[in-house]
Amino acid sequence: MRLTAIDELTRGQHYHLVEDDRCLFFGEYTARQGYAFSDTNNLIHNFKKGVDKRGRAEWAYKEAAVRRIAGLVNSIAETDVLTFVPVPPSKCATDPAYDGRLIDVLRLCQQTKPNTDFRELITQRVSMVASHAADNRPTPEQIAQNYIFNPAAAVGIRNNIVIFDDVLTAGSHYKAMKSTIRQHLPDKAIIGIFIARTAREAEWLDDFDLED
Repeated sequence: MRLTAIDELTRGQHYHLVEDDRCLFFGEYTARQGYAFSDTNNLIHNFKKGVDKRGRAEWAYKEAAVRRIAGLVNSIAETDVLTFVPVPPSKCATDPAYDGRLIDVLRLCQQTKPNTDFRELITQRVSMVASHAADNRPTPEQIAQNYIFNPAAAVGIRNNIVIFDDVLTAGSHYKAMKSTIRQHLPDKAIIGIFIARTAREAEWLDDFDLED
């Protein structure tokens, strides 16, 4: 798995992305396929295991996925000029279903590369219904309305901000994050880095919550 940029050939598969959105990904997730379909599918499904699985034997697969993804992030060159900003999950930190898997990855990265900088720059006002369970998927604007920008977390932030998420599907959460950050930090460069992108030709809605 190597870091690859979304280009003019793949951008159209991600509904909300436009030409000036710079997004990169490590692998391709194939929608509506299971663990065994590909290495990336296996990694994503394990990484997204719900916290209700904690304490079960299968939880070890989630922990292994966190370690592997941390290794992928640590393979990025010159991370000392980047600040990673994880996309918040659908559930707030006070919710029993909260899953801070992206933060777990970044904390593990810091153990190997102490100069890794990440900030919980964006949090949510209230927990949201997971995208796949909603009657109508929220737009980037609707998602952004639920975001809270934390100015204290922006103190000393680096000039290159990485919006970090697990899977790029339509791009709605990425766009909501980008617009919120841009409103408060207009002079910073912003890119997106994803563990995987959902590869499909036309139909971008999925029955699995891959942008949560």
